[in-house]
Amino acid sequence: MFYAALVSLANTIDRSLNHNLFSIPFEDKQRIISLCEYVTPFQAFLEKFPDKFTSIEGRMREVANDAEDIIEYLVLEKVFSSSDDESGCHASGKHELQLEKVIEEIDLIAGEVKKIQDTSSSKDVQQRGADSSFLSSSSSGAPAICKEALVGFEDYVIKLKERLCGEPSKLHVIPICGMGGIGKTTLAKNIYDDPLVVENFVIHVWVTISQDYSAQRILSSLLESMKEFLKEFKLNELEKLTDEEKVYKILMGRKYLVVMDDMWSSNAWDVVRKVFPDDGNGSRILLTTRLSDVASYPDPSSKLHEMHLMDADQSWDLLKQKVFEGLLSTVSKNPASWQEIAENVKSVETADQEQIEEILSLSYAHLPQYLRPYFLYMGSFPEDEEIRDVKLIRLWVAEGFMKPPIDLESFEKVGEDCLEELVKRNLVLVTKRKCDGSRIKSCSLHDLMRDLCIRKAHETKLFLNLMEKHIEKESFTESMQNQRRVNVDSSNLMNLSSLPGSSIHSIKCSRYEYVVKLDLLKSVRLLRVLDMEPDDVKYSHLLDQLLCELFHLRYLAIRLPRKPFPSALWKLQNLQTLIIRDHMRWNGGDVYFTHWKGCMPQLRHVEIHSRLFFNNIPQGTTCDLQNLQTLSYLSHWSCTESILKMIPNLKKLKIDCSFGKSGDPHVACLSDLIHLQRLENLEIYADLNGIPNDIGEIPTLELIEVKGDAKMSLVESAEEIQKEQEDLDNSTLQVVCINAKTSRQFDSDEVRTRILYWS
Repeated sequence: MFYAALVSLANTIDRSLNHNLFSIPFEDKQRIISLCEYVTPFQAFLEKFPDKFTSIEGRMREVANDAEDIIEYLVLEKVFSSSDDESGCHASGKHELQLEKVIEEIDLIAGEVKKIQDTSSSKDVQQRGADSSFLSSSSSGAPAICKEALVGFEDYVIKLKERLCGEPSKLHVIPICGMGGIGKTTLAKNIYDDPLVVENFVIHVWVTISQDYSAQRILSSLLESMKEFLKEFKLNELEKLTDEEKVYKILMGRKYLVVMDDMWSSNAWDVVRKVFPDDGNGSRILLTTRLSDVASYPDPSSKLHEMHLMDADQSWDLLKQKVFEGLLSTVSKNPASWQEIAENVKSVETADQEQIEEILSLSYAHLPQYLRPYFLYMGSFPEDEEIRDVKLIRLWVAEGFMKPPIDLESFEKVGEDCLEELVKRNLVLVTKRKCDGSRIKSCSLHDLMRDLCIRKAHETKLFLNLMEKHIEKESFTESMQNQRRVNVDSSNLMNLSSLPGSSIHSIKCSRYEYVVKLDLLKSVRLLRVLDMEPDDVKYSHLLDQLLCELFHLRYLAIRLPRKPFPSALWKLQNLQTLIIRDHMRWNGGDVYFTHWKGCMPQLRHVEIHSRLFFNNIPQGTTCDLQNLQTLSYLSHWSCTESILKMIPNLKKLKIDCSFGKSGDPHVACLSDLIHLQRLENLEIYADLNGIPNDIGEIPTLELIEVKGDAKMSLVESAEEIQKEQEDLDNSTLQVVCINAKTSRQFDSDEVRTRILYWS
């Protein structure tokens, strides 16, 4: 995918020119800067002409990837210039020569892009001229759809008929919205043909808008559907009227129903809205669309009819009707007849599958360039998985899909907005939202959407999905040619070690099968993402050395056995997300942050399932952890003013007070949390008599969760904090006390704090 490659290249250029650990020679810097002269114009070209470059897209993508690889290897050479091993792998001077060749190739491509751009601009002008004189009835008239019972649509039909035939008397726009292929057109057609609806309106018009609409085509379709009314006008009168005036005069004074099917743009409404008179006679406009924004555009106050997937009962009813009451009821009731049908089902399924893929592909084709990599990447998650929004957005950032915002803290906000946009386009299903409905917590993909993502990702080489496929070593090497990202089973992971000098930037392993050796890291020096959360990693004395050399690593999620924690992790300067799952959480395994020199300026999220200690801080240390937003599980011993001031932008914090009693002065130092003035979620593992009052002065709190012995005094202190938060105009704070030791109940009328119990 060329657009994603361009954004990633722009990010890499910015990092290489502005990193504080190394300096690039002037000549190399000039070559890298010269690449910037191409990146921005290419992005603008793709956004303006998204489908005009297919003939050279692969070549453009590979050149952009080559440029990025050369820059990243050049960076490795500078960072590890004192390493004998590195100098042997990448001889000085090679990268400069390679970069020159890439720049020459990009310059040639730029010339071809200019020709395509000029040709496209010329054709667009000609097309607009053709549209202005285009008269066709191809989009007029309702589509031919078999009339039969609508399984699962019964409630939709009743509600829509009530809105069409009932109040109010003013002109009303009624939108139907849902994912591609869910049945919007079928539903609208059945309502359109319903006898009650037919009887209720004088004029019935069906217009199919589609993606390549034009004002003239829509008006022509409207007139074609109402041509019998044109007889009311004298010939000389017709010649003086514009098409807009003709439509308006025909509809004026008559009760009409207009169906605008398959609308993709709010502009389509803008070009025709003035031709629909509002005579207060109960006229209606019914529109169907996949896009929530388009659905609400004509009338934001109009209730949206969102179509959802069938549940298990509805699906079973449909199967019974189509198969048992339908096809099988028409053939001889003997095993031979049914066997013949069974043998031919596969070819029918294939044809249906192709039709469905074609329908869903329209939604993808309508996506802006910048959204396409976000959507396709979701196909790299396992089938039917509930995808946590925080993990998805962190991976988007680490993969380099996101243009750097002015404020680095806005990365997550940009990701949230992109996810919401995909939901509005009915490409992604929301499975959970925050209690106040403000933000998505988890989402999923329909199986057919996931299949589309994987197919398009393979076509554009965004990622290669090898899950559930055992591949021989030779075939594996061939399939990995020019791949940047790979999604594999652990059984295929070791094949990566056969790819020395690989350009692989991302490895996702989503299914646990074997204990994984990390020796494969030797061959993937440019790795950015290593997501092996489900797998146990075999600890090796070489692990520290292997990790140290992954300078470009941004996202690391692994499971480690009960072995010493690899201290090299604290030296990864570009690491953004660190997730370590292990079996030490309740077995006294501790982790110490000791590498204070240089610190980790990009670090944003740390989730370590052990107690984390910040200790041995050198005098006068000014550690750069300004971007850290998530931290768990921090020991209460490290919740001191000096340490908390190093992480002022923390939003989510989990504190482990193991071996600390409520009277312990180190538990009392939780009052120092007042220095975290941007904290939103706080989780404390402790037997507390009460939550320190100072915490109530943090203005951004959304959730406090305490896991321990929920004494009444603890609940009362939670009530006090909630009152303090209300004084700060924050009435949304939730306090949850999870009681692990008693079955004490509190009267819910006396306290607003939720009490949960576990054993």
